Amino acid sequence: MNTKEVYTELSRLLCNQDKALKDLILTIVNNNKLVKPKNALLVGPLGSGKTTMVQMVARMMNIPMAEVSGFCTSNGLNNKVLYNAFSKLYVLNENKECFGIVLIHDMRECFLYGGFSDLESLIVSSSFTYENHFVDLTKTMFIGEVDNNGFEDCFVPRPEYTFEQLEEAIMSLDYSGDEIKKIIEDLVLFGSEIDDVENIYTSKYREALKNTFLSVECNRVFNKKIFMDNMKLEDIKKALSSPISELKVYCDDLCEEYMTSPRFMNLLASHIKESRIGLHDLDAAVADVTDYDNKRKVKVYKDNSLMKL
Repeated sequence: MNTKEVYTELSRLLCNQDKALKDLILTIVNNNKLVKPKNALLVGPLGSGKTTMVQMVARMMNIPMAEVSGFCTSNGLNNKVLYNAFSKLYVLNENKECFGIVLIHDMRECFLYGGFSDLESLIVSSSFTYENHFVDLTKTMFIGEVDNNGFEDCFVPRPEYTFEQLEEAIMSLDYSGDEIKKIIEDLVLFGSEIDDVENIYTSKYREALKNTFLSVECNRVFNKKIFMDNMKLEDIKKALSSPISELKVYCDDLCEEYMTSPRFMNLLASHIKESRIGLHDLDAAVADVTDYDNKRKVKVYKDNSLMKL
């Protein structure tokens, strides 16, 4: 499929992410013209479709992809996790090169623990060494994901300061990875015993996220920052009705008339809209809505459904 066909097809399947989809496809296409590919950072709420969008773009553009979770901890980058991802790309390329996309799930730990200096060194050098194994990363694109739920003001396209905030813009505080690690440990150990924990720690936590996001290192690592749109109620309904919707796994358990009824879709979409994790909360939403309707004697389940047991 050519670029326009990929965009047309995916815009039909992915709801309410038209601009983000265009930005991602154009970035990948333009990488073919560059000596070193640009990397992208996807910013958006949980359940807004970041992972699905990357997976489908890679699949339809026939680009090998490996996914990474937990690649950055308080001890730095997890080199074994990265090596496994690079090894997968080599296998997908018949061991000829490390061409493709490495999708890094939830980059927030990297923002907090200061992993960008190591990641920047790896990307700038276009090489990686692990236990005497050398990997050429010249043709490897990194795409990171950041969930911004509750921290939308920390992940903005560019800082916006009023005249009164000018001092803050110039004298922005900087918190080290060790200090953030200590904050997190304190919250885990003593959070329930500290009065007004939010006022003590939230400002430092937010400042750490914002400073890292706007840092030179982050901009060098991720040349392109792509922002996902928040999903409105109608967008969620469209997503649930999409051919790629995970709602289809319930076709063997729920009556077709019930699944396609406006009532079911409205209740399901409302449940997901109120959830903090968006479409990731689909299973819980289906369970709650169907259980409620079943108790109201609505015909919900097929006769052979395991859900009604």
